[in-house]
Amino acid sequence: SLWSQLMGKAVTGPLKAEELEPIPMAHTTWADWKAKHENTLVLSTDTGYRRDYDRDPYAGYERKDRVMFPVSHKNDKYHMKETVVGIEIDGKFKAYPFSELEKTSGRIEDKFNGQKIVVHYDDKHKTATVTDPQGNEIHSTILYWFAWVAFHPDTQVFQAPKS
Repeated sequence: SLWSQLMGKAVTGPLKAEELEPIPMAHTTWADWKAKHENTLVLSTDTGYRRDYDRDPYAGYERKDRVMFPVSHKNDKYHMKETVVGIEIDGKFKAYPFSELEKTSGRIEDKFNGQKIVVHYDDKHKTATVTDPQGNEIHSTILYWFAWVAFHPDTQVFQAPKS
């Protein structure tokens, strides 16, 4: 089966329409991860395949205007490679562009699709997480604007309040 990474489900093959259970993830540096989880073990890069895992195959990609794969829906509201944190609540979608989050205190209390949420933006490490007001994590995805809007063209978009 062919799985869509962003949709989290098989799009063709014998498992078509089967969905994966979302799991929490962290978008961070190795140094920060290791500091918080010092007993972490890492899989070997010696896979038996020719791919060189010592180098980033996407190095510099975020600075280029082009994308590697065609997208069916484009939206010029933000640069194609603007980083966003996206959420889905009951079939509705909202993106929080990092360029908007940078204009805030780093803690945004929002209400989306009837649910109170808190977006926590870490400017130093350029990452974000989303929780409910009690601190329970809400599934979110960090990705480029072009990818988010290609899958969610009717997305709502957070804009920082004017100061």
